[in-house]
Formats: sequence, structure tokens, C-alpha cells
Amino acid sequence: MSTSNPIAAIDPGQPPDLIVRPKVVWKTRQIALDKNDRELYVKLTIIELVTYAVFFVIFFTSCSSLYSYETFVINREISSLFVEPTFSTYSDDDFDLSLKFNDIITMSHFWQYFHSVLCDKLYEIPTGVEKENGTKLLYENKFLFRPRVRQVRVEEGHCTIRNQFKGLFHDCYVPYDIKYEDKTSFGPKKGTPWVYSDRSKTQGVFYQGEIAYYGDGGFYFDFPKNKVDAKTTISDLEHDTWLNRATRAVFVDFAIYNCNINVVCAVKLVFEFPASGGIVSSSSFRTVKLYRYAVADSISTLIGMLAVVGFIVYFTVEEIFEIMYFRKDYIYVFWNYVDFSIVVLGWWAISVASMIVSKERSSASISPENAIAKTVADRMSVECLVTRHETLVQLTAYLFFLVCVKVIKYTDLNRSMTIVYLSVGRCFKIVAGYLVIMVFVVSAFATLGYFAFGSQVKGFSTMYDSVLSSLRILMRDFDYRTLQDVDAWFTTFFFVFFTCVVIFVLLTMLVAIVFHAYFDVDVEQSLEGRQPYVSDKVSAFVDHVLTKIGFNKWAARRRSDRLKDELDRRITYQNVYKILKRCGFTHSEVENILNKYGIEPQKTVHEDEARQMFRDVLKNDPESSNKDDKDKAVNESDIEWLIKRVDLLENVLDDVHKKCDIVIARLDAIRVQLPSNYAEKNLKDNPS
Repeated sequence: MSTSNPIAAIDPGQPPDLIVRPKVVWKTRQIALDKNDRELYVKLTIIELVTYAVFFVIFFTSCSSLYSYETFVINREISSLFVEPTFSTYSDDDFDLSLKFNDIITMSHFWQYFHSVLCDKLYEIPTGVEKENGTKLLYENKFLFRPRVRQVRVEEGHCTIRNQFKGLFHDCYVPYDIKYEDKTSFGPKKGTPWVYSDRSKTQGVFYQGEIAYYGDGGFYFDFPKNKVDAKTTISDLEHDTWLNRATRAVFVDFAIYNCNINVVCAVKLVFEFPASGGIVSSSSFRTVKLYRYAVADSISTLIGMLAVVGFIVYFTVEEIFEIMYFRKDYIYVFWNYVDFSIVVLGWWAISVASMIVSKERSSASISPENAIAKTVADRMSVECLVTRHETLVQLTAYLFFLVCVKVIKYTDLNRSMTIVYLSVGRCFKIVAGYLVIMVFVVSAFATLGYFAFGSQVKGFSTMYDSVLSSLRILMRDFDYRTLQDVDAWFTTFFFVFFTCVVIFVLLTMLVAIVFHAYFDVDVEQSLEGRQPYVSDKVSAFVDHVLTKIGFNKWAARRRSDRLKDELDRRITYQNVYKILKRCGFTHSEVENILNKYGIEPQKTVHEDEARQMFRDVLKNDPESSNKDDKDKAVNESDIEWLIKRVDLLENVLDDVHKKCDIVIARLDAIRVQLPSNYAEKNLKDNPS
């Protein structure tokens, strides 16, 4: 934890390091902070805050349209068609067993899924609709291309078998690797299902599955135009053993387009055949919305995006000037990393958007179907189209996250928010060190869980899943019963030990670090010289506006309330005691100091009295140096603050004098209207 002396906060006499900075034409709040110019800092903060607020509103309203709820609806509906339906296996032993897509574990399940689910859904023709076999899906979605099935295989051999087991195996097939991929023809050796094709023919892409990273070539076939031919083709492939021990993955790819909402969905159903046996199935539904003007549906949204580009240029110029000013010191400020990341992500998103505009023709004057037909020339173009739009949406999401984080930069608007803002910065380095310890401890428990439960519990089956499960335990999401079925005694030990070490010790330490930093900053802000805040400038501006529009009483009451709050700021006895203890004084020394200055328990001390007491304590401290210069600097700070107080009091008195003049004028007017003998008669009747 920090060992800083809170009393040092009121001692501004220490000269700063002399660093020669170049002159800059464009000043920012960070440059003003480096120059130690508080007035300029507050002024630039207001300017940057207003500018950033305008940017935030425009960015949110224009770029949020890149995401559409229709994409979620399409994903859900397509998933319900191909992943959620159940089917029954056709063997005599387990005919009544109902399976889903994710339950497929054998080749018989695979072929039955193709017969019962895939063919039925791909060629499902609604009643009363004109038959277009193999071209419609869910009434309104049209296939851009016929669905394609692609298989990747590995060569025989390349295995290392121990000598005592070599007699049990005549052949073997290694896990998939591109260097072991089999490109030789097999089976009938005629047609694309049996002859290897490269990327130019398969129009496939590299794919990272759950088991391996697969190439873009392979053995493929396209679904025919009608359901009968499709079932016949699948039956022939099953009969001729299109799948065997060399098969490592099968991909089903197709893309659909909905012209009603202008949405494209690229679907990929994956069946991986690991070397250990069985099938691991997974699915991918990548849905993007196309726009009338490539990246926007309306002129107003397009103008908003162009305004965001202008702001990115503005922020880029700001960062260039700050880099020129700070030079190598630029990397030592946390907020510079946030600003620089916003600029980089902004230009990256602009480049992707420009690519979308150049690649995709505007559909403002033509129908959506004709526009997508001109944009999509082959299967690879669909993949590139979806990838471009997904990249733009992801970059916008990351950019929006950083834009929201940067809002914290402008939260030092008043004293209370400044304390919170500075507390985060004060404990940042300590929390970073704490997180290093936390990472090692959580990694140790994750490794322990991986070796203890990895062979039987999916949550610990890989090191990555084990780390995620350990982090979920921190959130109290712990599947205790599943682990208990593996090893009851070790699960109890693991749970109790993890809870005691990580939750009770480390998390409590984090709370103590943050509280420690907050207390230090709170004390320093209470004891240091008065300084203006953004809220002060805003309040003065509001008072000026109220005065201009005729609300003089309201403005005067606001000024008097602020002055009263400043004059009545007090510190509790407990805080004074804690400050002195933090400064290294013993209990008896603290008691003597408090008794000397007449500070009693259950009472509060005015902050001016507390500041004077701490100055006296600092002056008597033998380790302090340059006392005269420090006292002079402190006194100058006090004089400046007193001048501000006098000015504020004079403003209040001027308002009082004006009110008195108004009252006197009204009394004179009343006196003139009264009879001349009214006063004498009133005195005779009532001499008192």
C-alpha cells in the first residue's frame, strides 16, 4: 500500500523537476496540467468536455445503427431449423433414441441427420407457395448458392506406435494437420466427392474448429435442385463409404438472403472427427445487415458518420501535438493510451468502411435483390462481404467501449468527483501489482483443477476452460455436485481452500487498497490550498445567466449558499487522529498534539484550524526542509484564497446594499403619499 504522508499535501514548496518543454500552438488539458496552470486546466476541461459530449452523442446515434435486431432474429430462426430439431436413429437397437445436432457422435447419426433434418429443412416447401425446389427457406429467405458439403482427410501413417502394440494395428491416422492432409483420390475416384479440389474449386476458407485448424481444399459435392435427388446422392455416398477413418472434418456451407430486411446470413455446420473417435459438432451463423448507402440506411445517419470521421481527425491532431510536447513522457500517462487507441481504432474502422463503400454498390436506385446479385459473384464474395461487415461492427464495438471509458477522464468536475477520480489513479500501480499476484494464484488453482478434474469434467477439460471455471468460482458460480461425483474429498478441499485464499484474503486486500487510496486523496484534498473546479465555473456561468434574465435573488442565494458551504467545511476528530497516526506519530504523541490544540472527541474542527495545526506539526518535524519557502508558498496560497473570499463577500454585500436602496426608495415613496400631519399625530398617539 501507499506510504505517502498526507501532511505533505499542504506543502507545495517543493520545486518541480525542471523539464524544458517545446512551445505548442494547440494546448490540451494534459498540457495545462503539465504546466501547473489550474485556471487554464479548468478552461480547457470545459472546452474538451463539451466537444467530447457532442462527439459521444453523434457517435452513439449514428454508429449504433450498424447493429440490427433482425440479425438476432435470423440467427435464432436458422438455428431452430438446423440445430434444435430432434431425429431418431434408424438402427434396430436405438431406433427410439431422439438426438439433436449437438448429440451426434457416430457416423450413423451423421447420415441420419443428413436424411432426416438437413434434406427436409433445405427442401421444405410451404403450402400454397409456388414450388422453387431448393431455393427458399422459412418462406422469405432465398439461397444465394446451392448448399455445399466439403470433407477434409488425412493420410495413412505418420503415427508413432510403441513396439508392444504394433501387432494390434495394421494402419493408423494422425490428428488433422495441413501437412498431413490427404489429397489423393479414393473410392470410385470419379467426380468432386472422390477427387481432391483446391480452393479455386471448393471456394472454401480456412477454419478454426474446436479440435484443429482446417484447410480450404477438400472433397465436396453440392446439393441437387430437388429433394429426391438429394436423398439419392446422400444414400449413394453412404453406401460407397464417403466417410471413413481418414475423415477429419465435414463442412456444410450455404448462404441465404432476405430482401425484406436486407440481411445476409452465412451458415456453416461443422462435424469434426477427432483421432480419438466420435464426432464433435458445432455451428456458425454469421448474419450481417446490408445498407442502402453501403454503411447507412439514411442520409442523416450517413452525415453523422461523416461527422464522426471529422472528430477522429480532430482527435488525431490533438494527439500529434501532445506527442510533440511530451515526447518520450507521452507513454507515462494512462489516458494517452486510451486516446491513442481511440484514434487507431477510429482510422481502422474508417478504412474498413471505405472498403465496404468501394466494394459494394449502392442500392439507392435499384432493388435489394439486384444489388445483392451484383455484389455477390461467388461463394468467396459472400464470405468476404460478411467478414467486412462483421469487422466493422466489432471495431465499432471496441471503439465505443473506449469512448465510454474516456468519459471517466472528465469526471473531476467538483471536489467529490475529483477525490474518486484521483483515488483510482493513486491505487492503479498498487492494484496492478495486486493483479499479478491474483493471476498467479488463480492460475495455480486452475492448473490444479485441470489435472484433478480435466479428464471427467468439461469445465476443466482444457487449460483455457479451467481458467474460466476458476474465474466463475469468484462469481460464486460453482458446480459443486459435478466435481463431488469425481472426487468428494478433493472437491471439498479445493472449494474451501480457494474460497479462503482468493475470496476472503485477496479480495479483502483489494478493498483495503482502494479504501487506503481514497482516504489519502480525501485528506489531501481537504488540507491543500483551495483550487477552482469545473463546477465552480459552471455555477458562476449559471449565476450570470440568472442575473441577466432577472432572477437576481436566486443568483444571490446561490452565491451565499456556496460561500457558506466553503466557510463551514470541517474535519472530524477521528480523521485528524488517523492522519497523525498515518504520519508516524505514536498514540501518546497524537494525544498530546490534540490536547495542545484543544481538539476534543465527538467534535469537529474547522479545516482552516486543522491546516494550521498540520503546518505547525510539519514545521516542528526535523526531517522537513526549506521551511521558510514552504511557509511563504502556503501563505501566498492562503492570501489568494482570502482575496477570493473577500471578493465573494463584496458581491454579497453589494446585493444587500442594492436591496436596502430599493427598500429605502419604497419607504420614501410611501412617506410622500402620507398626509403631512400624519407623523406628528402618530407620535402623539404612540410616543414609544
